[in-house]
Amino acid sequence: MNLKTKLLLIAVLLVNIQLFAQDTFNVSGTVTDENNVPIPGVNVVVLNTTRGVQTDFDGNYTIAVSSGEVLQFSYIGYGTQTRLISEASNLNMILKVDASELDEVVVIGYGTQKKSLLTGAISKVVNEDLDQIAVSRVDEALIGQVSGVNIRNSEGEAGGAPTIRIRGVGSITSNSGPLVVIDGAVVDSDFLTNLDMNNVESFEILKDAASAAIFGSRGANGVIQITTKQGKEGKAKFTYNTFTGFKEGRRSDDYDIDFEGELQREIAITGGLSLGSQFRQLINAENNWQDIVLDGGEIISHSFGVRGGTKNTKFNINASYISDDGVLLTDSFERYRAQLKLDSQVTDRLKIGGSFTPSYSNRRRFSAAGLYDVIRQPSWVPAILDETNINFVNPIRDGGRFADVQVGDYVLQRQFDDFAYPDGATSIFDASGNFQGIPVSSGVDISNTSNINPLAKLLERERFEDRYNFYGRLYADYKFTDDFSFRSSLTT
Repeated sequence: MNLKTKLLLIAVLLVNIQLFAQDTFNVSGTVTDENNVPIPGVNVVVLNTTRGVQTDFDGNYTIAVSSGEVLQFSYIGYGTQTRLISEASNLNMILKVDASELDEVVVIGYGTQKKSLLTGAISKVVNEDLDQIAVSRVDEALIGQVSGVNIRNSEGEAGGAPTIRIRGVGSITSNSGPLVVIDGAVVDSDFLTNLDMNNVESFEILKDAASAAIFGSRGANGVIQITTKQGKEGKAKFTYNTFTGFKEGRRSDDYDIDFEGELQREIAITGGLSLGSQFRQLINAENNWQDIVLDGGEIISHSFGVRGGTKNTKFNINASYISDDGVLLTDSFERYRAQLKLDSQVTDRLKIGGSFTPSYSNRRRFSAAGLYDVIRQPSWVPAILDETNINFVNPIRDGGRFADVQVGDYVLQRQFDDFAYPDGATSIFDASGNFQGIPVSSGVDISNTSNINPLAKLLERERFEDRYNFYGRLYADYKFTDDFSFRSSLTT
């Protein structure tokens, strides 16, 4: 290549560099949120390139672009914005909170952290469809929703609190349940009874010691942080949610005694039925005691809410009612609840607010002994004396205590004990087909327990729990700088 050619090539390259330099210019500005607060760390990139910068502490940025390129502004928790650039200018951007992006941010102690950096230490559940689950307690709705958290409803009673274990059992003698925090205030775990799922925004479950360190020893068994819904700027929005569900208890074939099958096995082994088996067959009520006790029930919920407010003052009002019949005979749960929540931005630095939640619940407990006795009741045992089986009650049994029984009384197995038959009798009937048993004080026993009728325990014993609760919270938050604020709250 000769000298003239080399000089020409260098000249062409210099012209291209000069033209590129003329097309490149700086765009600068400030990125703020909807409240005109600067956002540091916003990513400002030229779309489809590797060129980009981040906003400084005051939300300012400067970037070199060319005409026709597109700037993209993005930040966790805010909607992404793009702008086409045609000339050098001062471009200020306002990013709006995007609720769909909030799943990427998790509250940890005093601040927030990107969810992808937390692995399994913290789980967040946003109430997108939890309020559509037909349960009477908010913690029941979390069953199967969070990995690494064991939530088990062991009582089976309406309104009963499930057992929650995070990282297993942490103590032999003390409570191993997690700490419950609602809107930043520590509450008793029983307070979950008073929450309405329609008024819950999200759950954050802190699993490890580091994430729960702010709460000290109280958070040793993990922490469940619950955020309730707040008011929103704009016209008042009315909501009404309701559902009706039906509950059914799970039955086990292991507890069903096949009475007729037992009779057939006795015949196969002995060639006939004993006098006691014949008597049981005569009285046979063909009861399925599981069906009697596990009668199922209905659950009904109504929730009414109003949310709204201005730019500086927002409110949320909620009232709810729930009725749960449970799956067990006689158990039931009812709750009436209301909440008023106010938040007011008094000045640019001072914010105050409060929440007031009165509630009343009524719960009828199920007798645990009732289930135990059901297992011991064979199907031939009647539940109530009627016009037929009352004729086979032994009036002199137990010193004559059954002499005054009446139709409609509860049956005791021992009422049918101690009948004598003629010597050598192989049947409880005589040649004419009449019952030939004679009540005596010591004869043939057909009972297998002396316990009282389990149905009587359930229907005649009443265990009620009435609870009146009031949760009140006032707070004041003063921001000294963008990174330093003081918050004080009073909870009752």
